[in-house]
Amino acid sequence: MAAGLGAFRAAFCADRWAEAFIASCGDDADAAFESLKVIAKALDAVERLKKRIAGTDDACRVEKMVRAAMEKAGVDSSGAEIACRTLVLLIRRGLFQRHQVLIEEIGKALANKNGILIAILETAAPLSASFRRNLEQSIKKTAKAREIKLTEKIAPELLGGYKLRVGTRVIDASVSSFLQNMAKQFTL
Repeated sequence: MAAGLGAFRAAFCADRWAEAFIASCGDDADAAFESLKVIAKALDAVERLKKRIAGTDDACRVEKMVRAAMEKAGVDSSGAEIACRTLVLLIRRGLFQRHQVLIEEIGKALANKNGILIAILETAAPLSASFRRNLEQSIKKTAKAREIKLTEKIAPELLGGYKLRVGTRVIDASVSSFLQNMAKQFTL
């Protein structure tokens, strides 16, 4: 039995959980997602729950703790009940430690559903506002997205240039990458 449960935990598919969460919420998916983030943050702070976080047979007590966290966070939206039930299910199955992965996956799925493209830009130094605006417009036009959500990260190890991640695609136009490729050519 324990080996079966371990295999179940290892087979956690955040994308499927995210899909089920969004489907069960219907038109309230965005509100439910916001509730899920708030309740999960409140649960992280509940010391009593941390001891029981790996899974439990005491479903009523766990659900009371989740609902108390929901109340403490002041969450009272149409999607709050689905968010609550999702977290209770994660806890019951011993998967609460993966809630952050699930939240990220739901965020990506909702962004995709709403026509928002998520991009991460790593640069050696902060961008100028005009370059950032031009880059966002270029990505938006190329990807035919309704909106772009660009997150900028400073990565001095790039030395110069940038590394852009859009979904699973990566465009590496960094100086460090250029130098590494050049070094490979000379060592062959």
